Amino acid sequence: MKHYNDIVATLLAKAASIPVAQALPLIEFPPKPEQGDRAIACFSFAKTLQKSPQEIAATWADRIRSQGLPDEIARVDVQGGYLNFFFSTPKFAQDLLTEVLSQKTSFAKTSIDPKQTAVIEYSSPNIAKPFSIGHLRSTNLGACLSRVYTYLGWNVQRINHLGDWGTQFGKLITAYRKWGNAQDFDQDPIDYLFKLYVRFHEEEKDNPQLTIEAREAFSMLEKGDENAKELWEWFRSLSLKELHALYSKLGVEFDHIWGESFYIDQLPALLQTLHDKNLSKLDDGALIVDLKEQNLSVAVLQKGDESSLYITRDLAAAIYRFQEFAFTKMIYVVGSEQSLHFQQIFSILQLAGYDFYDRCQHVAFGQITFGNEKMSTRKGNVVFLKDVLARAEEKALSIVQEKNPDLEHPQVVAEKVSLAAILFADISAKRIKNVKFDWDEILSFEGETGPYLQYSYARAQSLMKKWEQDLRPIEDFSVFTDPAELKLLKTASQYVFALEKVVQENEPFYLGKYLLDLTKDFNRFYQACRIVGEEDAIGNARASLVQATSYVLASGMSLLGIPTLEKM
Repeated sequence: MKHYNDIVATLLAKAASIPVAQALPLIEFPPKPEQGDRAIACFSFAKTLQKSPQEIAATWADRIRSQGLPDEIARVDVQGGYLNFFFSTPKFAQDLLTEVLSQKTSFAKTSIDPKQTAVIEYSSPNIAKPFSIGHLRSTNLGACLSRVYTYLGWNVQRINHLGDWGTQFGKLITAYRKWGNAQDFDQDPIDYLFKLYVRFHEEEKDNPQLTIEAREAFSMLEKGDENAKELWEWFRSLSLKELHALYSKLGVEFDHIWGESFYIDQLPALLQTLHDKNLSKLDDGALIVDLKEQNLSVAVLQKGDESSLYITRDLAAAIYRFQEFAFTKMIYVVGSEQSLHFQQIFSILQLAGYDFYDRCQHVAFGQITFGNEKMSTRKGNVVFLKDVLARAEEKALSIVQEKNPDLEHPQVVAEKVSLAAILFADISAKRIKNVKFDWDEILSFEGETGPYLQYSYARAQSLMKKWEQDLRPIEDFSVFTDPAELKLLKTASQYVFALEKVVQENEPFYLGKYLLDLTKDFNRFYQACRIVGEEDAIGNARASLVQATSYVLASGMSLLGIPTLEKM
């Protein structure tokens, strides 16, 4: 339904003698029905035109009316300093329902443009460690952004940048050599590795020699030591197996799983480039880039033992990705605590002459806490996502069986309901906010939740089954007169604008908020407007609106990774 904005922009452009491209960003959505379907605030023109906003709005309204209004526009009014456009309800309803019912869940989807490429890095857990609830945010936010960008026509490259290299593997190798036993891996290998890692940090407090041994072990790994490499590959393969199972459960996919180790061979060339450009220097044995003039402190590229750090590997990754994809955007969905890290990366890329540095964006998000303490793998104070999913399924099953004892396949329904609850809870607030992990909040099945979306979709399917007729083309769109009908039509039409806002701000919250608004309007319509038993033409029109709403809702839920349910 974006063409209605194009119509308004064209009318304004002619009246105000400005380009259409300048008029489009001025269009607003009025908060109240009596203020129209679209509005233009004229305040910003007052100084230039030396007139009051009210005078400007009145002049432009007269010019627009004198041109003759198109079929889509019923009238143009002036309210204060605003120019308000009211759509023709029959024409608007016809255009919307024709488009949605023909395109179904692909409503507002755009064909892929290979020139608009987004590389999105998300999830990026450390191997040999259990997937915690803290990793959910990057995984969920990144997967949602990837789906929305793809839906709007971007060529998206989804990358899982595994933490599969670094000093922590020296620690894990050292811990395994000292205390590990291959036979203990059989039952839960990742949990066993996690316990070894935690034990290492506990023992390290009283035994500094362990730290030295771990650094030496990682240095040997980087230099290609066969034994160290064999252990590392074993740990990595075990982790990938568990990760694939979890991603499958979450409905998350990647185009490339390239860990930090993927870029190791590219580090010598990178370091040589930085040296040749006089950016790097030795400082107390370590190789650094001094970014104090940029107020970004010092970036350490290489330790004294020539071991690389993750900033070096991230620099190599950025260069490689641009060479491969010539991206329009590269988005890093990583916690806000890494802000300085990415500022340093982007600054080094700029200083080194890589023009794509300003195409890189850090999409930061807040932390997840458990109790009064930030979750830390080192301390062992961590909530595993698989345990959260299991707990959510257990609670969902209890609720589902209580509400609908005769429901077929309750376990399958409970699994989908629990997934909806967890995924939606994560995007129910803007991403930069911290999330305090709380069982009751994250598993709540009342109010503004994922299960509420599922329930509304199931209600729409139930209505369509009760209608028991094939939908016929609507002959008279003027039958839509009830305020609940008109509000639902308007909200359904704004789907694409919600998606565009997600991309503009890299903020999935806007899609979640939109879907809640849509379901609230649908449920108000459900209460206010009868379908079954209504006059045939009206019943058919309302059933068509229900079907269209369910398509939009299903499409939006799929972009959030939330499965739909026919019955609950």
